[in-house]
Amino acid sequence: MGLLRRLLGREQAWVERWAVYPGEVGGRLAMYNIDLGAVEAAPVARFPQRYDVEFAYSGDGASGMPAAAELTAIHALDEAVRQVLRSAGGAVVGRVLSDNAGRITGYLPPDATPPPLASIDGLAPTTAVNSDPGWTRVREELTPDAWQRNIMDDNQVVQELEAHGDRLSAPRAVEFLAYFPDPDRAELSAQDLREDGFAVTVERGDEGDFVLQAIRRDSVEPPPCTRSPGRSAAS
Repeated sequence: MGLLRRLLGREQAWVERWAVYPGEVGGRLAMYNIDLGAVEAAPVARFPQRYDVEFAYSGDGASGMPAAAELTAIHALDEAVRQVLRSAGGAVVGRVLSDNAGRITGYLPPDATPPPLASIDGLAPTTAVNSDPGWTRVREELTPDAWQRNIMDDNQVVQELEAHGDRLSAPRAVEFLAYFPDPDRAELSAQDLREDGFAVTVERGDEGDFVLQAIRRDSVEPPPCTRSPGRSAAS
């Protein structure tokens, strides 16, 4: 059966592994929801067409992230895009929210024509299909850097806590570590953190750097806009 699926082009192209992490787009806060399985598989030759869905939202008035009331519509759009791509033999690879605008990206087989998107109350998405056999958007815009991968590792810890019944909204001591090449910059950062309520120490590390430890009682509950677009066909 596996050989037949490969011959028919139906073998799963990658194992989906969704991750959520922050970043910046044009100097503004961005929230990424990306299938790392697709990032690591890119480019996938049998999906040479890129399918983009762009939309605007009113936002929370400060960060450029969606207001709580808008998240239901955005999640409904996620599902609608997933269904469209699956019906055309394609897959969603990620979503980015930033500066009161969002973009969901997926990929399609050659010559595939996706059906129209279902209507979503409160949003007016636009769609576009373009040739992108090299998956340039994935490789240049959606691939996480080293800092973002550290954030993903932290998110994994949070998910494991939740899986074991932890109430993430309950404050607890949260430790942060930062490394500096000299004591002056470490102490300058320590001063700012103390003003924000952290208990901070700076010590010389084993390798000659300076280690800043900051501890404060906080919840570890992620914001609602970090919900993943969910699983797609990837086949």
